[in-house]
Amino acid sequence: MPFDKPIVCPVLIGRGPQIEWLARVVDEVRTGKGQTLLVTGEAGIGKSRLVAEAKADAERLGLTVIQGHCFESDRSLPYAPLLDLLRTYLAQCPPEEIALRLGSAAAELVKILPELGALLPAVTPTTALDAEQEKRRIFQALTQVFAQVTGNQPLLAIVEDVHWSDDTSLEFLRYLARGIAAQPMLLLLTYRQDETPPPLRHLLTELDRE
Repeated sequence: MPFDKPIVCPVLIGRGPQIEWLARVVDEVRTGKGQTLLVTGEAGIGKSRLVAEAKADAERLGLTVIQGHCFESDRSLPYAPLLDLLRTYLAQCPPEEIALRLGSAAAELVKILPELGALLPAVTPTTALDAEQEKRRIFQALTQVFAQVTGNQPLLAIVEDVHWSDDTSLEFLRYLARGIAAQPMLLLLTYRQDETPPPLRHLLTELDRE
């Protein structure tokens, strides 16, 4: 006999206080109080399910939602989860608006997101500098994109499984978290508490300190 009802319960059982708290955080972000939220626990405990609830609540309240993921193979790929975020964002943009939304950041981002060149053939990459200067310019370009989004409407940016993130992305996430306090943006990160390599521990320590 075929099932006529979904087998996944639509109610998140046993997470009432967390759901209510998440809803309050999302509502505060709408007023311009930017925040960084960490969701942690062991594998299979329900982090992604909780994030899905936050995502649904944010979309219901009119926030722009973009989501990226880290995978175990990404540890050696600079900017991997951030490129995932960018691709999610660009997929939501009408093609004719991409150049306007990215602005001057496109000339930097095309160097780490090659398919952007096909979307914006008129964009010329900036002249390459030394590695540290290149990284700082890319950080600024990525931040510029997030600022552009929040200038139009509040933003929920999700990065899941940051325990698998590359070091450069973790450094950028710390950089971004420092700058969103006065922006309507919620940066939501998930990680396994039993998998915290030194770069992630450093990020967590810095976030806790600040």
